[in-house]
Amino acid sequence: MKLSLFVACALAVMTASLDAQPARPGADFRTQYIRLGSNDAEGLLYQPAQAPKLGIALVYAHPSGNNFNHASGREMARRGYPVLTVNYRGESDSLGYLPVISRGIAHVQSLPDVRRVILVGHSGGGHLNALYQNVAEHGPSACQGGGKIYPCRGEGLAGLEKPDGLILLDPTLGAFHQMSSVDPAVQTGKRIAGLDMFSPGNGYDRQEKRATYSAQFARRFYAAQSARNARIVEGALARLQALSQGKGRFSDDEPLVISGRGVGPAGARLYQPDTKYAASTKAPHLLLRAGGGDAEQIIASVRPPSGGQAAAALDSLSVMTQNTTVRRFLAESAIRTSANFAITGNDIIGVDWSSAVTSTPANAAGVSVPALVLTMSCHYLVVPGEIVFDHLGSRDKTYAAVEGAAHVFTPCRPEYGDTVKRTFDFVDAWLAKPGRF
Repeated sequence: MKLSLFVACALAVMTASLDAQPARPGADFRTQYIRLGSNDAEGLLYQPAQAPKLGIALVYAHPSGNNFNHASGREMARRGYPVLTVNYRGESDSLGYLPVISRGIAHVQSLPDVRRVILVGHSGGGHLNALYQNVAEHGPSACQGGGKIYPCRGEGLAGLEKPDGLILLDPTLGAFHQMSSVDPAVQTGKRIAGLDMFSPGNGYDRQEKRATYSAQFARRFYAAQSARNARIVEGALARLQALSQGKGRFSDDEPLVISGRGVGPAGARLYQPDTKYAASTKAPHLLLRAGGGDAEQIIASVRPPSGGQAAAALDSLSVMTQNTTVRRFLAESAIRTSANFAITGNDIIGVDWSSAVTSTPANAAGVSVPALVLTMSCHYLVVPGEIVFDHLGSRDKTYAAVEGAAHVFTPCRPEYGDTVKRTFDFVDAWLAKPGRF
């Protein structure tokens, strides 16, 4: 059904025109549909009316959904940069996306007057594009060895086109983002009361959908969450061994259903209803203030409590259950944590970042090009963003936060003003810094 829907949409676009469309009223760019070498790979090129600003073009990719309408396309095109937003509808893992991104980079490199290509990722696109940059710079060895739970095979990953810079907008941490959703209170039958973060007895307010957890409960919760994560990973590895020995349910892969492991933003995450966790950066960084007067300071998240979706659907198949396969789980979501794992007010400890192929911090360490991490202060990725920034191998690297911006760049309260403009104005200014590119 997904493929047929994709074909229908692609044919509709191609029927309308295979050539560049004129600018819409009030817009200063045009769009062009691009086929990227196969039926499951496509791009939408946002082309400004003028020559590429500073000779720079952007390529945007995210591992799921339709990227054609992402804000980076229209916002950066309006600022003078060609932007190719990329879709891939083939194998549902990050590694399958990498050759498509490479073809997208090659396409924009062929545009007139383009001298530099910058890779852009937002949210889960953070781990995808950090992975791409690392593999493009170092080859398939970047996702092999080094204690990886499920090393990549490397097919199709040699000779990827190399971007000249990397922009990560409110990036997640890759496999860890899924690990942090594991509910340690899940067991067969009744939930474990002493580990239930959605129980009023442990500090959760069901009416307000917020929480105040004690330090003692948090320690128990994190230890149990890490232990359950380890059991899940080891169980998947045992099934992988059975598959390799011809003893699996199928010859190539088999279904894996993990109860109490949230999907997307849902999950058993203490930092969602209790905002004292993952609350601020450790070091001062640039805050893009609503009223001007940007300043270097500790970046504090101004987000409201969240996570109510998980609380209302603890036994849901679609919200609090991960439906995947053994190989897909190991490739995308498996990461090792230790007994001292915890998310504190300004850090995440006890994680083996190098154990997962999709780990954003581990891949950031292999990046040498100029890199920007721009977080949104009305979301819970301020601390993860700083962790990614700290791991970046780039000599020229920047961390900044947009005051009051939610995850999708819009203001979470009116007093924060036009956060979309502030976000992309800063990206523009970062790209235009003399000597950077």
